[in-house]
Amino acid sequence: MKNTNIFNGLVAALCVISLSSCLKNKNEQPDFSATTPVVEIPVGSPVGDGGINSLTTSLIQQDTPSDYIYYINYAAANTRSTDIKVTLSVDPAALAAYNAAHASDPALTIVPPSAFTMPVSIIIPANQRRVQVPVKLISTLLDPAVAYGLPVTITDASGEVISKKFGSVVIKVAVRNKYDGKYSLKGYVFREGDTDGLAGFFKGFTQDLSSNGAAALNFSQVWKTGSGAGGIDGLTINVNPATNKVTMKSTANASLANDPAYDNRYDPATKTFYLSFKWGASPAARSATDTLTYVSPR
Repeated sequence: MKNTNIFNGLVAALCVISLSSCLKNKNEQPDFSATTPVVEIPVGSPVGDGGINSLTTSLIQQDTPSDYIYYINYAAANTRSTDIKVTLSVDPAALAAYNAAHASDPALTIVPPSAFTMPVSIIIPANQRRVQVPVKLISTLLDPAVAYGLPVTITDASGEVISKKFGSVVIKVAVRNKYDGKYSLKGYVFREGDTDGLAGFFKGFTQDLSSNGAAALNFSQVWKTGSGAGGIDGLTINVNPATNKVTMKSTANASLANDPAYDNRYDPATKTFYLSFKWGASPAARSATDTLTYVSPR
């Protein structure tokens, strides 16, 4: 019995040693010593088919340029003792290839030259691996109704090899107009002949209002219960930027219109919409008077 216990103990010890060795090997860093050093544009989620990788940014329209950065990386076992000058180009062919590989999605439009600035070259300093590439995007020159792409390709890297899979990237640029965001809602909604408890005062709700072009937001009217009001799909808040006056519209209901007795407007100082509109006709008349106050980006 004593010998059996000793044997079992030896087996357990060997298993622990073996398991420890296996776990250590699995967590070791890859050995790059035998690989060719390359210069690349790294991304968090590369495509698996060897196509054009992408990065994504979302802008709120504002008067000052928006800053965006991406990285150039020197992937090698050791750093280089001299600077690496990396030359970059805006590459329409890369965007065309990206669009072709995503034909089921809306095609991206190249960012106009007037709407961004980016260096044409960048230096990876000696004994370093990575450098930031700064991009300034002028959001007021971009249309929130358009999906944009900024295609970038490394064309030279001081004689270093340029990665085939990570040598190009498409920076997808989505633009939100200056009204876009999360809003708190309160107000009063009227429903002629209501027997379901849907009409009345409401407060304490929030809603994400997304851009619909340069000066409009998508909106969903609620009953006092918080459920959505039907029959007015495609409801939008349309702002006149020159006067801050608001016009309410519904693509599904041509009868929906501003209450002429109310000042539908946007207050830029408090980022608040004051809305009142009507739809339908008796005996099914409906109306809503809402106050929407900006809370945060959505």
